[in-house]
Amino acid sequence: MTRRTSRVINRARPVARTLACTICFGIAGLVWSTPRFHVHRLRKAATCTTCASHRRMRAGVIYVVALLLLAGASARPLEALSPEIPCGSRITRDGEIEQEPRLRISPPPVWNAARHVLVAPISGVGLLAGRALGMEPCSRPPMLVMFWPPPRTSAGGTMLGDVFVAWMPGSPASSQAYGIGNEGTYIRYGPNIAQRRIKERQLSVHESRHVNQWAVTNFLAGPAAFPVAYAVDGVLFPGSRNHFERAAGLSDGGYPPAPDNWPAPLWPQTAALALLVLIILRRRIRWLARIVVAGRSQLKAHAPRHCPVHTRGWSAVRASRH
Repeated sequence: MTRRTSRVINRARPVARTLACTICFGIAGLVWSTPRFHVHRLRKAATCTTCASHRRMRAGVIYVVALLLLAGASARPLEALSPEIPCGSRITRDGEIEQEPRLRISPPPVWNAARHVLVAPISGVGLLAGRALGMEPCSRPPMLVMFWPPPRTSAGGTMLGDVFVAWMPGSPASSQAYGIGNEGTYIRYGPNIAQRRIKERQLSVHESRHVNQWAVTNFLAGPAAFPVAYAVDGVLFPGSRNHFERAAGLSDGGYPPAPDNWPAPLWPQTAALALLVLIILRRRIRWLARIVVAGRSQLKAHAPRHCPVHTRGWSAVRASRH
């Protein structure tokens, strides 16, 4: 490698790191990639082999995820530019497309455009995943729907950004997909998620509010923030108690009224969540235990080539201090 090439790489590395962290973690990633925090991590990696190993592994994962999200961010607008058959269309025997009356769901134009940009990476990932699984898209403004073509049926599903992945199975009667009838009749294109038009509009409004939630959390902490927050909330506040579902409108989403606002933990899932938190924080718990047992002298005490957090042992450490 020439000196000039090395110089270009060194200059581009901070930009690539900041871009990757921002794509993966939003504003939180942008702050985390600032020189102050980066230098702190470099100092820890220089004195702790475990920190250095974790730093390399973390950087690799972030770059891979960032590339996947960039692919999604490219795929979503390309799909929007291609001709899309509305979900509420009927295809005749001779191939003509007859569109059903369009649902009138109109978020403020500026916010609608902004949220499409904010959720484009995870929306594109949902689109690419659906394509890879053999799903097909149809447009249901302000979102895109991915559904299984016949003979499989599609009903409820999950929002990924502004793409609704209709992965839950439905009955053939309630989830007719595209095709041509035996006697010249036409069949609806896309999943018929709701039996009545008014209910279909309510469901679309409900899912549009979830797009708002995706957009805000993506901006603050990246695409993983919303599903993690939703899952944790769902363990402690399941069903109609879930704060995200309440904010999106329980009746619009087909949820029964919430009996109250109090937690109703799902205890097996709560135990699993608590165990996961303990596993993630086990090193810091061990470090704090040493401080409680042996005093503040253990605050910076560590084994050679390890930082205090990655030093093993629950009792006092008689090692070098810096």
